[in-house]
Amino acid sequence: MRYLTYSVTGLLWIAGVAVAQNTPATYILDSVVLPASAVQVAKSAPVPVAATVQTHFVVLPELEVEQSWASDDGAGPAHQIGVARAVAATSSVAQTQSVLRWTALPSGQQVAAINIQSTGAYSLRAGVLVDSLPDGAQLHIYSQEHAYAIIARSGAEINALLAKNREAGETGAAANTWWTPEVGAGDTTVEVRLPAGTPAEALRISIPKVSHIYQNLSLPIDSEMQGMNHTATTKAGNAASCNLDISCSSNYQTERNAVARMLYTIESGQSYLCTGTLLNSSKGDFVPYFLTARHCISSQSSASSLQTRWFYRSDSCNSGVPGANSARSSAGATLLFATATTDSSLLRLNETPPAGVTMAGWHAAAPLPTTTPVYGLHHPRGDLLKYSVGVVSDYADCRSNGNGTFSCQLGEANGGFYNVEVSEGTTESGSSGSALFHEGRVVGTLYGGSHSCWVSEGSTNYGRFDKFFAEGASRWLASPAASMTP
Repeated sequence: MRYLTYSVTGLLWIAGVAVAQNTPATYILDSVVLPASAVQVAKSAPVPVAATVQTHFVVLPELEVEQSWASDDGAGPAHQIGVARAVAATSSVAQTQSVLRWTALPSGQQVAAINIQSTGAYSLRAGVLVDSLPDGAQLHIYSQEHAYAIIARSGAEINALLAKNREAGETGAAANTWWTPEVGAGDTTVEVRLPAGTPAEALRISIPKVSHIYQNLSLPIDSEMQGMNHTATTKAGNAASCNLDISCSSNYQTERNAVARMLYTIESGQSYLCTGTLLNSSKGDFVPYFLTARHCISSQSSASSLQTRWFYRSDSCNSGVPGANSARSSAGATLLFATATTDSSLLRLNETPPAGVTMAGWHAAAPLPTTTPVYGLHHPRGDLLKYSVGVVSDYADCRSNGNGTFSCQLGEANGGFYNVEVSEGTTESGSSGSALFHEGRVVGTLYGGSHSCWVSEGSTNYGRFDKFFAEGASRWLASPAASMTP
């Protein structure tokens, strides 16, 4: 049921209660499916000129990384999957310029490429530090293994993304580093094409480090990358055994399409996985607002590095194989609002998700009573979509201890968090930022907790969406209240 609100003589009335006129006009909103008409048509991928481009190869030695997933008991931290590696051969502008070998094309363009391989990596992201990049340049990102699978970005797009970092007050390398999309291989090629008449000296970039991704993301090659459909040849399966496969349930058919797996890289070069949820807006304009945890993304540079994976669920119950319609976006996002009060962040994606995703509704009118049934949809450890079920057991005030842990004081009626008693499934690192739902609407954002497959008596804490909405998210999600004559 959808509740309507209206204002009379300068007051806004919600369920019979008068509140200040400047509050939003909508507190409860239903979900909507994103129509194809709201999605920009993707540009066709260009064909690489592999026969003419001269590529300089940099091979980093094998890196031993301890993968301690089994120690990730309960939810709370983002799930780290990548570490930084220095690249001495391209650590400065001068060194990078010295290894680029330019070839003139019949069009008058110049093209050159650098390929970096990090032995033992499942995937790789290159940190391209930009000193000067012509707007008309084209950067093509691909692996040598899949040279036909290109992600293309213009210099103008990259410059605009980095400008957002600076506008947010970030400086130095954090503000000026573009993290290339990962393309599902342990190497990455950065191919640069300069417009006709542009001297090679106009390009001033370096690649001082890469993010070596040591978890197999089990990503099938998709249509964005190669213009054709392929199915995955490997199974996902990093989540603990008590997690519940969403494809085994007939419930949550609409809201599950609002959930995306997140991959992002921070300034240091470490890469992480979290979960986020696409939100609807009362303005009806299909702007892709995206909800996640503040402990996942709290800076614009991290938001700029964001990649999302949509419809990332098994093609049949417990198959472990991603469905053929799984889709990705790698254009980053704009950080709009983040708060420690509920450990929540609101982003606006820079690229509209694929048609058919759900823009989830939300409930911000009042806190949920205790014993209210709730459920979560999430990607534990980056695995295919799972669900968990429970009830609101208490309210809490939660605070970070500053060392990757946090503590919660229960019984705080005005606290910014719900304490949820989980009865089915669980959450883990990587589930962070995922939405808590009640009757198809978002009511919270996952912070963390002690419940796990091994600690069944533990609980999980979610930031309250009504608090997040009141503190500032309503500015983007709801139209302001307007005076009306009844």
